[in-house]
Amino acid sequence: MKNLGKLFLPLSLFVASIIGFSSCKSDDTTTVAPKDITDVAIADPQFSTLVAALTKAELVTTLKGTGPFTVFAPNNAAFTKAGITSLDNQTKASLTPILTSHVLSGTVKAADVKSGRAGTVNAGNDIYLSKNADGVFINGNIKVIATDVTASNGVIHVIDNVIMPAKDNLVTIASNNPNFSELVSLVVGADPAVAAALTNASANGLTVFAPTNAAFTELYKTTPKATLLANRTLLTNVLLYHVVPGRVFSTDLPNVGTMEVQTALSTGKLSFDLAGGAKVKGKTSGNSNITAANILGTNGVIHVIDKVLLP
Repeated sequence: MKNLGKLFLPLSLFVASIIGFSSCKSDDTTTVAPKDITDVAIADPQFSTLVAALTKAELVTTLKGTGPFTVFAPNNAAFTKAGITSLDNQTKASLTPILTSHVLSGTVKAADVKSGRAGTVNAGNDIYLSKNADGVFINGNIKVIATDVTASNGVIHVIDNVIMPAKDNLVTIASNNPNFSELVSLVVGADPAVAAALTNASANGLTVFAPTNAAFTELYKTTPKATLLANRTLLTNVLLYHVVPGRVFSTDLPNVGTMEVQTALSTGKLSFDLAGGAKVKGKTSGNSNITAANILGTNGVIHVIDKVLLP
């Protein structure tokens, strides 16, 4: 028993020393704090252009703030796609409205995204989200390609293009595009309420299906322009039939499906056919192809069509 006691004593001391060492080692371990949004971007080479833009706009400190923020972050390829291959000609004043249009207050995870308007920290520029079977899109043309990159002060979603704030209203966009000169001339000849509505759309905006000059030239073969101008009621009704209240982006159409959509003409509704390319269907005119989509204005969105819609 004496020998066993002598053996047990050094063994117990050895075990105690191990426990003591482990305890000291645990106390010395430091927990690495999660990176904030800025540091996450700095650590990822795909965001080098974004980081350079944030630095030039002096927004790095802002995105290190408490937040929380949701950032739709364009990668380097997105800047190239948007035609921004250099920041040399960009200034703080030019970059700030663009970059702040990519940031929402609060944390919005991918699972919580809903279609509709989302207010950004750029008070003058909301963005419009579409969620369909193919994913999440912004303003119809920008796709979210990676989601839920977590940071200590929010979340990052990666996007494939740069969000550019709209500068002009719908009438100005049409007036500056020579392909819409016939449309503009007819709007001028219609009830003044049509031009007023297109210029002063509500906060919800408007969607305009805009026929090209070629589309009107085809219409004039059966309904001469002079006939339209002489019958203001007919002309006004035709033009209002091309306008849908609210912003409907091409990426919203899969959710609309075959449902009829009310137009600004109280007696007129449109429907859509997405088989083999997006088409909008007039009641008596049939299918019109959407040849260009999601032209964003300050008060709505324009889709270009190749045939005049008739109620």
